[in-house]
Amino acid sequence: MNWDQIFVVDERLRPIWRCFISGMLLLVAYLAAGDITGFAIYVLRAHPDFLVGFLSVSSVNLLATLAIFKLLTALFERRPLGSVGLAFHQRWGSELSHGLVLGAAMLFTVVGLEWAGGCVRFSYVPHFMLRTGTFTFLLFAVAAINEEATFRGYPFQRLVESVTSGGAIAVTSVGFGLVHLGNPHPTPISTINTMLVGVAFAIAYLRTRSLWMPIGMHFIWNFLMGFLLGLPVSGVTLSGSVLQAQVHGRAWLTGAAYGPEGSLLATGIIVLAIAYLTVSKRIYMSEEMSALVSGPPPLPPPDQLITLFPAASEDEAK
Repeated sequence: MNWDQIFVVDERLRPIWRCFISGMLLLVAYLAAGDITGFAIYVLRAHPDFLVGFLSVSSVNLLATLAIFKLLTALFERRPLGSVGLAFHQRWGSELSHGLVLGAAMLFTVVGLEWAGGCVRFSYVPHFMLRTGTFTFLLFAVAAINEEATFRGYPFQRLVESVTSGGAIAVTSVGFGLVHLGNPHPTPISTINTMLVGVAFAIAYLRTRSLWMPIGMHFIWNFLMGFLLGLPVSGVTLSGSVLQAQVHGRAWLTGAAYGPEGSLLATGIIVLAIAYLTVSKRIYMSEEMSALVSGPPPLPPPDQLITLFPAASEDEAK
């Protein structure tokens, strides 16, 4: 048996092994981030609440993730860090904005239906929100970038090369849903919805080869739901929000303590979003990202890597 053929192709480590290595490094980084943050809190004698601790761990973990991706892209792909989808290319702002608008539309549709059905009511209590808003913005921005880089970044991209886009979407989206079982108050519906939204985020990446659109969708859903509307975000309720929500009705319709992500209304909206992301001609890969992902060493054309959701060219989109 030729062991080189199992591990190496075109004088490079096979994509599946690069995926495995990156996954192991990310796991080590995640565990180390918790230990480093815990040690720093102990030394400083600080006593943060859950959300402060989560922001601290996420920030350390994000820095470690970017360092790992920079090392792996330089070592195996001989490309810059931006090739994983974080380049500030000519369309990054419009892709981020598109994600923000789409994520907000999804959330307000779900909550609007709940409100129209009498399942949720909102009240406003005036209080100073600048400090809470700034913290919440940072919390969800770091979390969105970190989770998208982890689940749609380097490991996912190497998995696409190994088992096609459909297989990579299935594996990472199931993992995305299972990871959220560690959140408070999960339900079967919330887990399925989290898997489905993982599919949506993956398609947004595959159509653009950039992480900005899924980051925008991910961030705005959480930020508006937690800070503006005062609803639970994946089972976690913020201590301060612009509005206060009173939720009534069956859990399958409202998501109950897990939040709107645990409702069947969200299931329908996520499925519609998946359809939109799949067929919309407004979503396509920029010329700069095409050059980044197809630069040396040569890779198969994007339409060979993305079998289910081909990226439209810029000319076709116009």
